[in-house]
Amino acid sequence: MITLAVLALLVVLRPWLVLGLILLMVFITLGVFLALGYDGFWQRAMALGRWYAGRRPERAARIHARLDAFAMRWDAVLDRFPEGTVDGLYLPDFGEMAAADLRHDEALDRRFDSLRNSEA
Repeated sequence: MITLAVLALLVVLRPWLVLGLILLMVFITLGVFLALGYDGFWQRAMALGRWYAGRRPERAARIHARLDAFAMRWDAVLDRFPEGTVDGLYLPDFGEMAAADLRHDEALDRRFDSLRNSEA
């Protein structure tokens, strides 16, 4: 409660500071996105999500449900645009990305096992 009061006071007394911090966070996120690329950014975001799910699974499940609901609403907004004009703005299918990573890891394990067996 005290934190919310301090935050409200900060917004009232120093609105430019709050706006500046929000814009700074947007620019930092955009810079990281541009530096890592679309796939790299979302793979690292998924890794952060898996780490958090390992620490607090019940809270992570609630956050995941909220993010999924947001993604569905966002996709509904983007579906109103002409085909192909906003393809880069769609959120990735995290389930498919995780499954692809798992398939890749399994393929690497099979390859390493075959290399170990051929050396022996």
